Amino acid sequence: MKLHSMKLLTKSKTFRIVLFMVLGIYPLPLISAELSAITILDSMAKVMQPVHSKGKMKQEIITSSNIRREFTFNYFSEFRGKNILIRYIEPQKVKHNAFLIKNNGDDIWVYFPRSNRVRKLASYLKKHKAQGSDFFYEDFSGINEWKSDYNVKKRPSGERKNYLLVLKTKPHSDKSYDSLKIYVNKFNFYPDRIMYYQDKNHLKTLYFQDIQDIQGIPTAMHIRMENHIEESQTSMRILEMDYNVVFDQGFFTKQNLIK
Repeated sequence: MKLHSMKLLTKSKTFRIVLFMVLGIYPLPLISAELSAITILDSMAKVMQPVHSKGKMKQEIITSSNIRREFTFNYFSEFRGKNILIRYIEPQKVKHNAFLIKNNGDDIWVYFPRSNRVRKLASYLKKHKAQGSDFFYEDFSGINEWKSDYNVKKRPSGERKNYLLVLKTKPHSDKSYDSLKIYVNKFNFYPDRIMYYQDKNHLKTLYFQDIQDIQGIPTAMHIRMENHIEESQTSMRILEMDYNVVFDQGFFTKQNLIK
């Protein structure tokens, strides 16, 4: 009888563990809590920026005076965000406007059909708004360089489902923000939100919502940048996304900006 009771207890305990895991209330394994800050950051970067991708996105800008502007653009990325090309297709007045980000944001070119010329942005202009949105040109660049620009540490998040990474700029860095706080989901390593700071002022927060599986890759179908200084916000929704893509040689060039 004693052996039988022990077996029942073991089965009951196993059932509870499985039930808790299904319901999402069982604590994570100890190994998850021991992941280093760099490991978490690297895992997040791989999830956020697959090797190659192309898609179509809808962008909505809501100004502080509640004026709404909508755009649609095509998005192309290679080598995990090292090179990015964005070309606007709607509305008509911005059609074919484009910008190209190369070398993880070190080089940025913009193209405006009205002037029919490609212009390379000076370093200080990387911190300007892209198409009047709450995203700087710099915000679109790859995150793989964050380890060279920021010191990364893990801090208690106070949230069961998220890690907290705190990034502070290194002395040589010329970033728009001197620190970031990133809340990273422990299960899929996708960020829940990123908070941007400068001189201890909380400038912006980027939220990632509606995470869906696309070709085996977690993807935020809706992201929203809130500007806490200007009280404005910019949302982007994915209309189409493809990760099984190969780009022609020369696709990410200044010449390809002109259409």
